[in-house]
Amino acid sequence: MKKYLKNIIGAFVLVLMTASCGEDFLNVFPNDQLVAETAIASVGGAEAALYGVYNVLQATSSYNCNMITFGEVRGEDMQTVSRSDRTVAFYTFNNRTPDNVDANLWYQPYVAMNRINVIIKAFEDEKVTDGTEKQRDAILGQCYALRGLFHFDLVKLFGVPYLKDKTAPGAVIANRIIAANEKPQRNTVEETYTQAVNDLKEALTYLATTKEITDGYMNYWAAEALLARVYLYMGNYGEAYTHATNVITSGPYTLVTNAGYVASWSAAFTTESIFSLANTANDHGDREGVGYVANPDGYGAFVATPTFVALLEEDPADVRLGLLKPNGAHPKGYVAKLPGKTNIFDSNIPMIRLSEVYLIAAEAAMRNGNPASAKTYVDAIRKRANPAAADEPVNIDLVMKERRKELIGEGHRFFDIMRLGVSVDRQCATSFMHADECPTVGWDQVYCVLPIPRHEINLNPDILPTPGYSNN
Repeated sequence: MKKYLKNIIGAFVLVLMTASCGEDFLNVFPNDQLVAETAIASVGGAEAALYGVYNVLQATSSYNCNMITFGEVRGEDMQTVSRSDRTVAFYTFNNRTPDNVDANLWYQPYVAMNRINVIIKAFEDEKVTDGTEKQRDAILGQCYALRGLFHFDLVKLFGVPYLKDKTAPGAVIANRIIAANEKPQRNTVEETYTQAVNDLKEALTYLATTKEITDGYMNYWAAEALLARVYLYMGNYGEAYTHATNVITSGPYTLVTNAGYVASWSAAFTTESIFSLANTANDHGDREGVGYVANPDGYGAFVATPTFVALLEEDPADVRLGLLKPNGAHPKGYVAKLPGKTNIFDSNIPMIRLSEVYLIAAEAAMRNGNPASAKTYVDAIRKRANPAAADEPVNIDLVMKERRKELIGEGHRFFDIMRLGVSVDRQCATSFMHADECPTVGWDQVYCVLPIPRHEINLNPDILPTPGYSNN
């Protein structure tokens, strides 16, 4: 295993507490607590700690619900059904002060990165010497890739879009363990993105290109696909294209067929599942998981808008229409991407699919002046949806329309709106909201970026507020 070098590029808001003896790994929270550096002394201990990181991802306050619904109902393609539903705070943008922001969107990534940094330091200090080199590399590779993902999530939520102002405050970079009395400042948007890129690149130096890590965990191709996604958000379309096309041409994944598309959403993993979070019959989000929140047999809390249904119905033979199911008064409102494998709760959560990577390649090629390549990749998705679809000249509108159609319900649309600074009609006339209370979406709207939560401000009063907010 190559020598791990210390990488201290900033600080973060975590404080350490003394852990219990042995290999026990505590649930910890930022600014209040810290895991002892002595908590990990073996490959088994490192793996147990890493499982704790995946548990954070699987939490309903993270990708098992909130990160998905946040990215959906704040856009124009999905909407919350009623004022009493689980997703109403995100839908109405009820996050306009430090006191009513969903604080878990800030804390949970730091919980996970605290664990990651303890694992990395244990390797750096050569406390983990057992196991094989391949085992140790796999652990470190996953740690770096996941840390890159968490930095990326934080800057998407709490930083203004990169293409709007990369000098604005982003996240507090969490790439090392710091002392309890430190009160580090927020890094810029650009610095946070750079940290995410560096972490994902570092992950690639450890992870094997053969698919040796079990489905449901981060592997080489997932890290590279996420790197392509991060570069897309940065407007670095050359790098986005390079990494996306490498995943497509060199990775062990293939697109699901037209005939198998609808049924594939009930499967555990498919040929295009690059990275999915695994829910099981006994380990899932229960009634707060996104599968139950979305399903009409559960809460049925959010639905596709009439505008999105009409968009998909532009091609009556589009196989994706088979995913639109009734939800109360909405005859095609339920997007059945999380129907469950054995019950309503246990759908796996798609973190990144090969379909998205094709669309990253298409968008990056189009924005970089390469329409021929863009057509190759967008048509792979269009013609999978309907093999008899008519040829269309490729342009950026076609690519972005296909992205909306293919990725509906997976937590992308609001972030696409923000990263590109586009304006959308949220279709509030078809919801319970009155026209005069329907928030406008766009990167010029202060409330579209989240304020720092009150508890964090109380612990670190000098932390820079998100532009447009104050710490009062």
